[in-house]
Amino acid sequence: MKMKEHTFNYEAFQADPEGYVFTEEDIRYLNARELEEYELTVPMTPYEKRALRKWVASGHGVHEHPASKYICLDGVLPEPDFLDVYRMDKDIEQKIRNKTPYERIAYLKEYIGYQDEDPQDGTGRSFCLAQEKVAKPLKQRIRRLHREVFYLWMFIAEEGLYSTAREYLDEHMDEQVPFEDSL
Repeated sequence: MKMKEHTFNYEAFQADPEGYVFTEEDIRYLNARELEEYELTVPMTPYEKRALRKWVASGHGVHEHPASKYICLDGVLPEPDFLDVYRMDKDIEQKIRNKTPYERIAYLKEYIGYQDEDPQDGTGRSFCLAQEKVAKPLKQRIRRLHREVFYLWMFIAEEGLYSTAREYLDEHMDEQVPFEDSL
């Protein structure tokens, strides 16, 4: 990737590093330099290189990472860069490609360490879903609630609110919720 000629004002930066305001041109120039160095040191496929260049061209740095399509990266150390997330998502995508929706969800739950609190009957379904006494509409509602909880948790994770949500849960988990009396 060939960089455009850009003159970075090092004197102004060194005079007031705290107050220096980087222009969009400065950021593009620095990101392009970082990309060139990165491409020389990190082996990657042509597809990965194209995706990385697109990421940098959209205004991001090489070491910034996008949100994963599948899991939360909030608090992951060491901090992954674009290529780490890209490769992880491609790997997950390949592994869930020919699975049913239920198998995909089960795989992702296992991948992130999500565990249902209900005991298992060996089929991956909770006992309450396996009992024949439970009416079909109730089974469907329970399945929907399981999906909602899973996707809400994934949304929280993707928005970077995992640690805040976990703290809130830890503080309030033993409190009674308004509808608990009716159950």
